[in-house]
Amino acid sequence: MSNLSKEDVGERLCSDVCSPCHRASFTGHVARFTGGIQAADCAAAEEPDAASSAEGVVVCGGPGRQHHLQQDTWIGPPAKSPLPEPARCHHHHWRRRAVGHQRVPVPVPLRPLELFSPGGEDRLWTRVESSREAAFTYAITAAGVAHAVTAACSQGNLSQCGCDHDKQGYHNREEGWKWGGCSADVKYGVEFSRRFVDAREIKKNARRLMNLHNNEAGRKILQERTKLECKCHGVSGSCTTRTCWITLPKLREIGYLLKERYSEAVQVEPVRASRLRQPSFLRLKGARGYQKPRDTDLVYLERSPNYCEEDAATGSTGTRGRLCNGTSTLTGGCGVMCCGRGYNTHHYTRVRQCNCKFHWCCVVKCSTCSEKSEVFTCK
Repeated sequence: MSNLSKEDVGERLCSDVCSPCHRASFTGHVARFTGGIQAADCAAAEEPDAASSAEGVVVCGGPGRQHHLQQDTWIGPPAKSPLPEPARCHHHHWRRRAVGHQRVPVPVPLRPLELFSPGGEDRLWTRVESSREAAFTYAITAAGVAHAVTAACSQGNLSQCGCDHDKQGYHNREEGWKWGGCSADVKYGVEFSRRFVDAREIKKNARRLMNLHNNEAGRKILQERTKLECKCHGVSGSCTTRTCWITLPKLREIGYLLKERYSEAVQVEPVRASRLRQPSFLRLKGARGYQKPRDTDLVYLERSPNYCEEDAATGSTGTRGRLCNGTSTLTGGCGVMCCGRGYNTHHYTRVRQCNCKFHWCCVVKCSTCSEKSEVFTCK
């Protein structure tokens, strides 16, 4: 893909994602913002509304089906060539569909966490893609796909899978329990996630090794947190025998565990094969020998940029002006959120009607109440 132009790459993505589509109107660029949020901009194929264009906002479609599109909107590193005017669609690729005499934009979803980004050679943008935030995003995405597919199988929503058929019959006669109920087929969900999520990693580089490791770490943590639940059977409430099955953990629990792994993420570096000169595995950076990270470790290649300050190249909006909690010591507290710059205190008085009563007939009389509040914003 390195010999293709951006337009060629856009057409190839278009043919894969939204085929058939109008390639002439598809000159999109795809960008990935690793904070769990992704965005895409493309040239709008519709004619802009003249009145709306004068205000700097383009409106596509007819009455009742208007889509407001921001002009000059871009998330990611600065592109070397601006997108075609007059409009740029934010967060979607668009193709045209005839509806009567109107041309209505039809949103075409992007591939999740698309790899291509204009200006991808930008050093700061590479830092974001290889940071510990990217590690967390990949891990929770892989775990989330496995969790969702496994849950759908257990609920009978997918025809290709169901309960785990290996969990049947007696498992431990000495302890007096046997498999029963519907055990979650975690192996199917994990394998589906592996084939679906890992399929994007086709480049033979260090980023691929990093992403694959974090994907597997998320799935590994999901497998380790499955639980054995049992129900007793017997006369008068006795537990003569038990029926047990495997259940999935809550996805929120997996998120908390991955957040802990995020805080303890380790920096790694690639080790290249002697003959092919391609990265073959990852080792802990600065460690002696070839010490590899643990299977459940989240790994990153580049240190994260400074998210406290605004930086358009990395997509960081900074924390200046952000609301914060003046009494909390957690991440939402002013001490952490404001990155040591301090915060401003704003006093507000809100006047409202209260103690309203209905008087016959027919008047509603209210008192006037005032409420004072404090709001804290980062300097």
